[in-house]
Amino acid sequence: MARYSIVSIDNGNIGAGGARTNRGDFDCAEAAVRQAKQLVDGALLEHFESVTSAHELMNRYMRDGSEVPLIYGEPRVAFHAYQYAREKANALFADAVD
Repeated sequence: MARYSIVSIDNGNIGAGGARTNRGDFDCAEAAVRQAKQLVDGALLEHFESVTSAHELMNRYMRDGSEVPLIYGEPRVAFHAYQYAREKANALFADAVD
């Protein structure tokens, strides 16, 4: 039996009750965190070409129907989608400048 589940909230549907989608079940915390990071990475990359800064990318991520994965399971996993997204957005623009 899986110990961890990822449920993703779609920011674009918050007014409609926040659409939630099961994004997988995992036997270990590391696999769940890897999947959650991949979901955030994909959502950020969808918007990357149409923005000019990490700040603008984060605004799009938080507003335009992007994946916000939550990891449920015991023991609890310390994964915060918005914190990870901010770090990734900053890294994407740092890499773009180099």
